Amino acid sequence: MTHPTLAEMTARLHKLPAMPVVAAELLSSLASDDTEVDALARRIAQDQAIAARVLRVANSPFYGLQTQVGSIRDAIVVLGFSSVRSLVLTATVVSGLPAGRCPGFSQEHFWRHGLAVGVAARNLARALGHKGDNLFIAGLLHDIGRLAMVVVAPDDYARVIATAREQDCPLQQAEMSAFGYDHADVGAALAQRWNFPEDIRQALAFHHAPSGGTPGGPAGLIHYADAIAKALDLDGAEDTLLPHLDPATIDALDLDQHTLARVLAETQEGFDHCSLLLG
Repeated sequence: MTHPTLAEMTARLHKLPAMPVVAAELLSSLASDDTEVDALARRIAQDQAIAARVLRVANSPFYGLQTQVGSIRDAIVVLGFSSVRSLVLTATVVSGLPAGRCPGFSQEHFWRHGLAVGVAARNLARALGHKGDNLFIAGLLHDIGRLAMVVVAPDDYARVIATAREQDCPLQQAEMSAFGYDHADVGAALAQRWNFPEDIRQALAFHHAPSGGTPGGPAGLIHYADAIAKALDLDGAEDTLLPHLDPATIDALDLDQHTLARVLAETQEGFDHCSLLLG
């Protein structure tokens, strides 16, 4: 049976819709120091459904605000632009990208896992003294190539899912056997098309093989965050396989047990509240 080559798959990605406008503007702001916060706040507020989801999370006990915020502009003032940007990006991307429909694929589990990896990556970054904004987005979108494969080639991908279950192997291994490439390759092509920042592109391309990037860099952090999310079973899937952690990444991050325990606890708590963004 013939499957689409990577070049054919990449060509078909042009059939996918563009990144939602607000999400694209927020992604661009990750690399900008002169973002017009007021203008973005007004643009976000125009989408009442997205704004309502974001305000619901902002007013949750997780942030511990003394008084409730009633607008996106107020949320930015109280929580900071970077926090609100992450919340809005999550709500916008989850609701704005197409649904993947093929036997064995769960849209709900897909986005729960992406959100869990984003929260874990942000917590890891902060524990290591780095900024976590880009890593949250990289974690949220790290498997976006898988969604693209499901949307573009649903019948082919249904067989990949069935093979992974029958052989009890990771999905990326079944993808490679069937297609000759995996969702990380497709995700990297999609990140190029959508003009993602370079560190996010690297994370999408190498999160299963961080030695292809920098083990202690974005790819390594997403690789480790992926393992944390799966260990905590935050996606709710019944057949999650725990990945083998890359030894070079373990050495590069050099997390002690106390720090890792704190990251695990913060990830569980953060996910419980941010999951309100999924609807």
